Amino acid sequence: MALTSCGGNLPNSAVSRHLAGRYAGALSDSTAVPTVIRDRDIRVPDPTSPVPLLDQLRDALAKSDPSGAYAGITYDLTYGNELRTDWLVHSPNGWGRRPEELTFHPLGKPLPACASDADCPAGTCSALWSGRKACLGHSDVLAVRVHDLIAGARQRVDIALLQPVPDTRFLEAIRDALAALARSGRSVTVRVIVGQYPPDDVDVPAFYRALTAGLDSIPASRLSVAVAAFRSCVVFEDCDSFSWNHAKIVTVDGVDALVGGHNLWSRDYLIDDPVSDLSMRVSGPAAASAGRFVDRLWRYVCANRDRKASIALASATGDCPLPAAVPAAAGKGATPILAVGRLGAGITKDFANQSELARDLMLGAARREIRIVQQDLGFGLGRADILFPDSTIDRLIDFLSEGRGDIYIVLSNYGARGKSGMTYSNDVSLMDLAKHLRREVQRRFEVRDPLSRYEVRRGPDPVNAMLCDHLHLAPYRLGPFGQWPDGAPIANHAKLWMVDGRVFYIGSDNMYPVNLQEFGYIVDDARAARELTDAYWTPLWHWSSKAAVSGRGVSDCIFRKIVGPQ
Repeated sequence: MALTSCGGNLPNSAVSRHLAGRYAGALSDSTAVPTVIRDRDIRVPDPTSPVPLLDQLRDALAKSDPSGAYAGITYDLTYGNELRTDWLVHSPNGWGRRPEELTFHPLGKPLPACASDADCPAGTCSALWSGRKACLGHSDVLAVRVHDLIAGARQRVDIALLQPVPDTRFLEAIRDALAALARSGRSVTVRVIVGQYPPDDVDVPAFYRALTAGLDSIPASRLSVAVAAFRSCVVFEDCDSFSWNHAKIVTVDGVDALVGGHNLWSRDYLIDDPVSDLSMRVSGPAAASAGRFVDRLWRYVCANRDRKASIALASATGDCPLPAAVPAAAGKGATPILAVGRLGAGITKDFANQSELARDLMLGAARREIRIVQQDLGFGLGRADILFPDSTIDRLIDFLSEGRGDIYIVLSNYGARGKSGMTYSNDVSLMDLAKHLRREVQRRFEVRDPLSRYEVRRGPDPVNAMLCDHLHLAPYRLGPFGQWPDGAPIANHAKLWMVDGRVFYIGSDNMYPVNLQEFGYIVDDARAARELTDAYWTPLWHWSSKAAVSGRGVSDCIFRKIVGPQ
């Protein structure tokens, strides 16, 4: 994945505003975000306007889609959504705990039986889908939540994943949920679509058999299950790059959805050295937005399955499932949510990257504060250079240069890997990022005053002063420890940005530039923003700030260590 995901055209966000003129022309899948903004006269939302921010943002995104072909697919504003008491899904949920307090149970064995919490040395005793009660480890509730969401379906379940496919505990949860649906007698269509990256392919028939084992023996079953795996862009076939699905979605009946960063990988999330991640549960019409996005992926798979070796399908009949879309139900809540997505490369030649466009516009609208939690901001794996999201960094530098406030950035630790062997670090150190940021800020200063580079400086360097005071950069921490007991760096896989403590994004779209299929939600809700801040951001920054390398109060600011031309 590291060697191939950035091949071909640069991802849309990897082109900064001052280079966008080189990419002028008709809108296409490779048009840079700054070019789209300039050529379509797209304006940053105005927080002081009486028009709600998400309405402004939706209208701005529509300008990037003149035919309206992607309305409802890569951008969709819905009202009436509910964020219930358990809407925020963070794992492992153990702020401030010592590593040994993050209890887990080995994979491949049943969770220990219990009657009450007293039977569990640490952790909780909870009812499982099998009807028995068991001691849960630090993040086993993730599997329970996935099971319960699927098992409650009435018509349709759509699951979008990234390879490798679920195994052990997550596989057991999905399989048992399908068995429950089969026993219910309800006519339910279940589709599982998996993004597969080179050089390995998903064994789709084997995964299909693992999911459906024993379902045929349930007399009442009216369940239809299909599994597909695909890459949408392969340089050896008909495209100039590599692209695949990276969205993580479980959506049910157009009324309920789990969306975010969590992959269903037991080894990375459920045992020791767990990967930290963030997702959200939504009830209401925004769940149908996720379903329409998955529908678009399936339309691509069904249209190309017979001509592309990078697509595989398994179903009971061999047919490709394209059921009628489930209409969004009327919402009972009060939360507006803008679903945003990206179709990457290969699915369309049109511009269909409203996810990154929305991010840049909302960062441009920030007036007081920007918070960012990511795996990385740069992509260096397998590259001679480091690729940065320069259109996004342009917005961050605008914010700093205009003296609007502070930026907080928390990133996964350098060299972090999961127990599966998957990497959660892109071979970009905090110093690499600091050098790039400082170089871009310095360039702004020199554009304003071309002779400044030749002047003898008297007093503090204004570039360092601004960055050291207002850019708070830190590695991810869960508690008062910088690594796991075995020496492994702490891995973060969350994709969060938040503007002015009010508007936030949770989804699958990383800020580092790659060109994959992505999906997530932008929420503008004061109550939800407070809950996110209290339950996630405040403890995260409390611990991460203790290792911060820049920002007020950091005596050894990383930007002051950068010397010489960059």
